[in-house]
Amino acid sequence: MDSSAFPLHASRGHTYDLSLRYRFQPETEAHYTVVVAPYWWSTTWFVATAVIAGLLVSFELYRRRKRHQLTEQENRRQTAIQSLRSVQAQLNPHFIFNALTSIQGLVNRHDIDGANEYLSAFSNLMRNTLTGQDRVQGTLGQELKSMETYLRLEQLRFHFRYRIDSDLPLDTIEVPHLLFQPIIENAVKHGVSSLRENGLVTLAAFTRSDDLVVEITDNGYGCHPGETDSRGKYGLRLTTDRIRLLNQLNPAASIGLLYTAGRRATTFTFIFSKWLT
Repeated sequence: MDSSAFPLHASRGHTYDLSLRYRFQPETEAHYTVVVAPYWWSTTWFVATAVIAGLLVSFELYRRRKRHQLTEQENRRQTAIQSLRSVQAQLNPHFIFNALTSIQGLVNRHDIDGANEYLSAFSNLMRNTLTGQDRVQGTLGQELKSMETYLRLEQLRFHFRYRIDSDLPLDTIEVPHLLFQPIIENAVKHGVSSLRENGLVTLAAFTRSDDLVVEITDNGYGCHPGETDSRGKYGLRLTTDRIRLLNQLNPAASIGLLYTAGRRATTFTFIFSKWLT
């Protein structure tokens, strides 16, 4: 008996056409179809199931990794916010101490009217400051108004001049709360206090492309960041710490602080990159 088998197709296992012919009866031929089932792991249902399962596992791993990343980001954000509030809270005692020193100076000069006026304005300023101490940001208008109140208070003691210039929409732009105060304070105490009526402090807010720029200039010696003594360095350190933490919270719109000094002027420049986009 002779036999031969020819595969018909093999996409889903193997199918063979088996032909049989008897040696003594060659004219008689029998045909049989033989189907050999594929291995279970090569079946269509198993491949489809494996692909779907693989996709589901990959999606679940991606979802867990993304959730873990978001949790870490939120933890870092909350840590940065708490650190920021801690640094911001240190400004209030520092500010109050310097203000009380100014009041003491007026009392020692027997300027009772000036001391009373200072106390009245100072109480309003402190009320606004303490009310917003948990606030990370405030409008530019609120911040400039607070800085003007502070300059007016210090003007009672040191009799310098000041000017605030801005033509921006003050109620629609937000900036970090009390970020400018330590720099203004240094400009007064270490820049123009000894110049008296000849002293001038200017605060200018303007735009440069998509950036918000705030410049604080005094026409005195000022407080240099690179100085080795301690005058004014506490407020500067708090300011740089706050900027570092704020940039951690929002790296896409970072804040920079530049310092320039000449023979007759000291300028600190805040650059709020992409702040107006």
